[in-house]
Amino acid sequence: MHKKVLVIGSGSIANKHIKILKKNNYKVFVYSKNKNFKNITSKVSLLKNFDFLPKVDFAVIANETYKHLEFIKILAKKKINIYCEKPLYHKKINFNILRNLIKKNKIIFFTGYQLLQDTKIKYLKNFLKKNKVKSYIVKVGHDFEKWRLKRPSKKNYFTSVSKGGGVIFELVHEINLIQNLFGDISSIKSYKSNSLKFKCEDTAVSIIKNKEIIGLLYQDMFSKIFFRNITIVTIKKDLVELDFIGNFIKINRRLIKFKESNQQLNLIEKNLKMMNSKIRNKDFSMKYFDDSVKDLTVCLKMHLSKHT
Repeated sequence: MHKKVLVIGSGSIANKHIKILKKNNYKVFVYSKNKNFKNITSKVSLLKNFDFLPKVDFAVIANETYKHLEFIKILAKKKINIYCEKPLYHKKINFNILRNLIKKNKIIFFTGYQLLQDTKIKYLKNFLKKNKVKSYIVKVGHDFEKWRLKRPSKKNYFTSVSKGGGVIFELVHEINLIQNLFGDISSIKSYKSNSLKFKCEDTAVSIIKNKEIIGLLYQDMFSKIFFRNITIVTIKKDLVELDFIGNFIKINRRLIKFKESNQQLNLIEKNLKMMNSKIRNKDFSMKYFDDSVKDLTVCLKMHLSKHT
């Protein structure tokens, strides 16, 4: 019997999840108000009315960020397991009320932070268990003019901070990685610049403290090249470089190449398998929800950051 999943959304991220789900023989239902929606993989069951949901194993929330909260509440009340794409939301609310609802109704909650499944990150985490960090630099650059199915314009939510777009929300992966690798961010001061073309925050440089560790984060939403890397200096003066694009880690002069593909579709597939594992094991841990709230709290501090 096919497992069933509901996907909310019809953009590029939703389509990538649909593609993987279909590959793994799921029966996929899609809810989208996009009348021109044509799935890029194969036929799916389109839902026109959200009041009459089929019984599904879980739902993937992959629509616009500013709509996440609405659907988390609906799904939690209907006792449907939730896989939510990042970021969780874009505004400060009383998340304890939402947390209590999810916990009370025994909802399995998972967040789509795919980079946590990357084999290089897992290797680095094991290395850092034995080596104390002194400082780090995290850099990421995307070209969102090519990344999205819809070409960026002033009307797109991902170019509007008020709708959960802009560089800080769109590249929240790095905040999640920093807190997973180096501990909770205790303070952050961000400098931002605005895109003249899209009228949104397109570049952010942040100085960070994770207790005794000092870090630097560079995020660029409209770079003409794609890069994503982490540089670490340990207390023992080791220099560690992780490069996602080159698929390697370098520790001083020792180069470690990774053969496994860690492209986005592969990482999404790993995440979906983890979601299945959580359902199978009835893992009602709130860790992913709590981590998502922590990441959002940091993002909001970055937006409010004042400097001279």
